Amino acid sequence: MRALRGSKYLCEYCYYTFYACPVCGETFAYAWQLSSHMRKHRKKGERGELRALLEELLAGQRLVLAKLEEVSGKLDRVLELLSAKAPAAPPAAEPSDEELPDFLRDNPWLSVLRSRGGGE
Repeated sequence: MRALRGSKYLCEYCYYTFYACPVCGETFAYAWQLSSHMRKHRKKGERGELRALLEELLAGQRLVLAKLEEVSGKLDRVLELLSAKAPAAPPAAEPSDEELPDFLRDNPWLSVLRSRGGGE
């Protein structure tokens, strides 16, 4: 047996040409028989490939949903922490001149800073 081209073969003993299926090895006398036979392989393969693709997509979807639930749980905890208001600190009282060091007590810029709100 000798390959001629593609799926066509020649029997060297009887000089009979035939077509062989590259998937299962079944032989046919005419090319159209092989082409219709290949449609059967294609349909079977497509179903299996589609099933595998769908299973892969569903597994990916389950993984994404699990990650989303994990992230939403973390976000809920962060929102709870942010919504729980910490008691506001009482405003700092301005230091009196007696509490300041000697070199700052008569500084004219202290009154300017206090008027702008920076003396705290």
